[in-house]
Amino acid sequence: MIIRFVMKDAHVPAAVQETMNKRVHQRMDAYFKDEAEDATVITVRVTEQKSMYKVEMTMPYLGHTLRTENQEREISLPALDKGIDILERQMKKLRTRLGRDLRKKPALAEAPVPDEGPEEEAPEETVVRVKRYAAKPMSVEDAILEMNLLGHSFYMFSNIETGMAATVYRRRDGGCGLIELESL
Repeated sequence: MIIRFVMKDAHVPAAVQETMNKRVHQRMDAYFKDEAEDATVITVRVTEQKSMYKVEMTMPYLGHTLRTENQEREISLPALDKGIDILERQMKKLRTRLGRDLRKKPALAEAPVPDEGPEEEAPEETVVRVKRYAAKPMSVEDAILEMNLLGHSFYMFSNIETGMAATVYRRRDGGCGLIELESL
């Protein structure tokens, strides 16, 4: 297991960073003991703004990506500990879900259609962040599981059944919806 630290506007002393490295290894090594040492990369991103430390942790586990984000004042170690706790819970939850048969199929709904009202002059929107990731082919159920594990309200993926780009999303009524891209 490799731990990669990314510091963004954060002033973390080397001793604290070494302590963070030790804590992650102490708690996570047991989960990856059967793997090669460089098979798993855990990314720990530390950001500091106005004496608030935000620690984001991202890691692959059983073919899924787990992520957590925590904030603390003054020092980043408590945020790291909370993040490790959350990752361990996510790992246990994922193992439990993958271990049992997913009998219950989520109800899929039609994509929402925006209301066509009078057009107003809207302020110009700009892209603030671009995110790229490899979309592996998966079923709708796996995409919903991935969306829930990441804590997002939507998840874009390559539908294994149709071979097309698709997005699952959380509806306001608590259900899930599916948007599939038709060929152009």
